[in-house]
Amino acid sequence: MSDPEDADGLPPEAGATTDEAPADAPHADAPHADAPDGGRRRRHPFYLRGRRLRLPRSRAGLFALLLILAGGGSVVAFTGVTMIQWTETADFCGRCHTMEPELQAYHLGSHRDVDCGECHVEPGVIGWVKSKLAGTRQLVGVVTGNYPTPIHPPDHLLLPSPADTCQKCHSLNDRSFADLRTTTSFAEDEQNTREFVGLMIRPAGGDVFNVNRSVHWHVLSNFTYLSPDTNSEVIDYVTATRDDGSVVEFIAQDRIRVAEDVRPDIDALRAVQRNVTLNCYDCHNRVGHDVPNPREGLDYRLSTGVIDPSLPYIKREGMRILWSGFPDEAAADQEIDRLGAFYNANYPEVAATKGAQIANAQEELKVLYRLTATPAMKVTAGTYPSNIGHLDWPGCFRCHDGGHNKVVDGKATKEVIPSTCNTCHTFPQIGPAVASLPLGEPPSTHADDSLWVFNHKNVATTLDPGGQSCGECHARDYCVNCHATGAVSIDHDEMSTNHAKVIREQGNTACATCHLPVFCARCHKEPVLPVTTPLSHPVTPQEGKQTDEETSGALFPLAPGG
Repeated sequence: MSDPEDADGLPPEAGATTDEAPADAPHADAPHADAPDGGRRRRHPFYLRGRRLRLPRSRAGLFALLLILAGGGSVVAFTGVTMIQWTETADFCGRCHTMEPELQAYHLGSHRDVDCGECHVEPGVIGWVKSKLAGTRQLVGVVTGNYPTPIHPPDHLLLPSPADTCQKCHSLNDRSFADLRTTTSFAEDEQNTREFVGLMIRPAGGDVFNVNRSVHWHVLSNFTYLSPDTNSEVIDYVTATRDDGSVVEFIAQDRIRVAEDVRPDIDALRAVQRNVTLNCYDCHNRVGHDVPNPREGLDYRLSTGVIDPSLPYIKREGMRILWSGFPDEAAADQEIDRLGAFYNANYPEVAATKGAQIANAQEELKVLYRLTATPAMKVTAGTYPSNIGHLDWPGCFRCHDGGHNKVVDGKATKEVIPSTCNTCHTFPQIGPAVASLPLGEPPSTHADDSLWVFNHKNVATTLDPGGQSCGECHARDYCVNCHATGAVSIDHDEMSTNHAKVIREQGNTACATCHLPVFCARCHKEPVLPVTTPLSHPVTPQEGKQTDEETSGALFPLAPGG
């Protein structure tokens, strides 16, 4: 006899027997030949390996089942959400070896606590799906070995809007105040001359606290441009819409064929180039993956004494190596180790007395090289230009280069986009110490004379501003710093027509006080100034030698073939 209750706790149905069926009796689940479906029995929906699974019918059983299902569902949901969040972190993205340069720069940058997805993924489901599809394509490329070296920067037009990224933390209105910048730099001369540099980043020629004329005026206004490349390293045409609705146009001078009618030139540019509304990314293009700058890293180690600044030409030699590219780290180390031979051949006394300092400098240069270069991905310190500033890359000079002419009634005029040193900041103070940095609106004598930097000698009678009207704003060191550089010894009267002759006669070292290599690269393809930058010392990572192709890629739009 079986239990009078069924397995699920319910009594047997009426008329049912509790005796066990004989072994030769047909099974209750066996098909019957005379069944309406031809002997086939409909299977119960809850079957597992031929055994019927019965749902609990008691409240306690149902509650237990729901609790189990809810717990399992929660685990699955939590795991899924966690996995999705993990796919937007640097830990996930950096697991591909192709991302090693970006990952290293990310960890060294100021946004290392920001997940990749916060900048690279648009908000919402559609943005998430688009990012995962793009990531899948990249993964296929990595698996199949079909990926570029180095990895190309993303097209900024495909990135989320700055309103969904940058401006979630940074307000444009909070950037209206003056920004004092002071640095210690070292010249590339034999003595590695120490120089203090100070300037105040401020609006173009106006009140330093006027947000409407601040550096962020570009993004606070309706500002568009045309560029032939996805990274906007070249800007050929610029428009700015004023508050009254009028539009101001500027065109790059090397894109002008007939100055009296530039409309065909503008139409030709619009037909083939990208029309971009300027936003945060156009200047802060490497904010999340900014490769450490060799110049800044070397200056810091020299200023702190980690590298002995008394070693002759250590700044020049270090810059030459760190801006170069090598097929692998072993080749870079070999070039760095040649510093010992350099000092043995040229400065035997230094090599004999400062062997430990030379060896330490070599080790520090090896560290700096590994921070800035990834030979496996053919990435050097010069691979990814930064558009902030203009010391090593065109940056601001993409527009403020003195070569973008204003268009009026279809004609190119002599007026250009402002490009003087005090357009966005005060005149840099370079010398033994940083002197006063004048703020506010300049006097009319300064603002109305475009050549005031040369003509102020007609007003200021001595280098001491005390006792003169100059002393109301300037300290004595402000004048001495500039006059001590040797820049005032240059005969600028001939510079506009025959500056090559002037440079040959007086040297180009004084020129580097005011002018940067990126300025000269507007017209000159070959290096002009005695300063090592990516523009003056380009080297291919594959072969370790200079090439015209890489040189032209780093030049200004005004450079030949640029």
